[in-house]
Amino acid sequence: MAGFRVERDLVRLRILNASNGRVYNLGFDDDRSFELIGTDGGLLERPASLRRVQVSPGERAEIVVRVDPGERTVQRSDSPDIGLSFLQRRFSGGDDRFDLLELRAAATVAESPPVPGRLAANELPDPADAVTPRTFELSGRSRINGERMDVGRIDTVVAVDTTEVWEITNGSGNPHNFHIHDVQFRVLDLDDDPPPPHLNGPKDTMFIPPGSTVRVAVRFADYTDPDIPHMYHCHVLAHEDAGMMGQFTVVEPDEINQAPRQTPNGASHDDDH
Repeated sequence: MAGFRVERDLVRLRILNASNGRVYNLGFDDDRSFELIGTDGGLLERPASLRRVQVSPGERAEIVVRVDPGERTVQRSDSPDIGLSFLQRRFSGGDDRFDLLELRAAATVAESPPVPGRLAANELPDPADAVTPRTFELSGRSRINGERMDVGRIDTVVAVDTTEVWEITNGSGNPHNFHIHDVQFRVLDLDDDPPPPHLNGPKDTMFIPPGSTVRVAVRFADYTDPDIPHMYHCHVLAHEDAGMMGQFTVVEPDEINQAPRQTPNGASHDDDH
């Protein structure tokens, strides 16, 4: 466990889950609350007071926690909620609990400015602007919409400056998450319920429990190139390495029907998932 000497009463922690498959359920050993102020791609519109925040591989979170002079508190990962049966949970890290970081406050700490009540303007994609719905199913440990990754195949072609709603279902009994390159998306709902606070900010990665479905609004506002694809994939390393990954290109609207369904020197593929 690492230790960090604290000299201010508010500590801002920028958290990245860089593990290859573990899900962390982060809080503190004394169950103190903290303010969640940011997710993968930036600040929330307003801070959210939490006692736990769960991050799967590739997810990020920013929190602010208060400490008193001379005290110590330990950031800990408790058993994460990964939606598995008892036996599956044991073998997938669902019962794991361990300490990560000890905050050691100095005898005297400086006073920090309070966390603002409003952090950033809401610039997330508006689902009312969506022009195309798409569905993606994660199956087994290696397939999206029934297919493994093929570097020569373009699975999806989207038009620049458009918004789409992507519906992603974890149709397997395995814990998966979903990461989309090039964008920050808005989580619309998880199993038809509004997203919890840690999914309310700009996201590019999110955990999807077995049997669950998430809908996200995605806007493609970057440069276009029909020959250079971006990827979407499960961020569990063993799953993406096994083929749970697809490719998409961003093109001009008048090129959507003519865009190649293969990468340069790749094999032809005509299906658009």
